[in-house]
Amino acid sequence: MRYIPEPAESDAPDVFKRWKKRHPNAKYSAFHNLKAKAELKDSLIRRQKFLCCYCESRITDETSHIEHIEPQRGGLSHRTMDYANMAVSCIKDPKKFEAQNEGGGLGVLRDSYLHCGHARGTLPAASPYDPRCSRLFAYSFSGEIRVNPALTDAGEIELARESIDNLRLNVPPLVNLRKIAMFETLRLLEAGVPPSEILREINGRCPPFVSSATAAADSWKLSRKSEIDTCNEK
Repeated sequence: MRYIPEPAESDAPDVFKRWKKRHPNAKYSAFHNLKAKAELKDSLIRRQKFLCCYCESRITDETSHIEHIEPQRGGLSHRTMDYANMAVSCIKDPKKFEAQNEGGGLGVLRDSYLHCGHARGTLPAASPYDPRCSRLFAYSFSGEIRVNPALTDAGEIELARESIDNLRLNVPPLVNLRKIAMFETLRLLEAGVPPSEILREINGRCPPFVSSATAAADSWKLSRKSEIDTCNEK
C-alpha cells in the first residue's frame, strides 16, 4: 500500500461540489448524478496514479469502485459525501467478479479471489491517506505482503495484520502479480535499466504494484553494494 496525500475538499470536481451544494444533507446512497459521479471517480483515479488505493493493481473506471475510507455503515456515517473520505479500489462489481472467476474453471472459492474494498466491508484497515501506511508492510519475493518486521509499536503491528487479513491482500492472484512485478524489476535492473526509469510515472500513471517493485529495487541495490564492498575488501 502506497501513501496517497489526503485530498482536500476544495480539490473535488466542480460538478460534484455543485451537486452537494444543491443537496446539503444527502447521503452517498442518494448520489445518482451520473456525470458528477463519473468526474468524481475520474479525479480520484488520477490522484491515485491509476492504481488501486489498497493493492496497487492497475485500475480504470470499468474495473473499480469508489471506496469510503470511513465505511458508510448503511448511511450512519456522517462522511459519506466527503471527498477526503473517498478513494478508488479495484473490482467494480463483486458478483460479476466472482462469476468471472468461477467461470474460469479454476475450482476455487470466492474468498480466494475477492479482495480490497469489497472484501473489507466495514472491517478495520489502514488508510492509504495515513502517512504510516507505506511503512506498515514488507514485500517478499514470494509475492506476499507481510507485517514489516521493523515495526515496534503494538498498535501499528496490529493495524498491519488487520489490513492484510481484512483486505485479503495475499489472495493468490495478487501474490502472483506482485511476484511478477518484483522479478521483472530484477530482470530490468540486471539488464542495466536504472531504478528511476523502472519506477517512474508515465503519463500520470505509476507502475502497478510499485511498492513491491520498489522493494525489489532496494534489495537489489543492497546486494550490489554488498558485492562491491566485498570486492573492495579483497
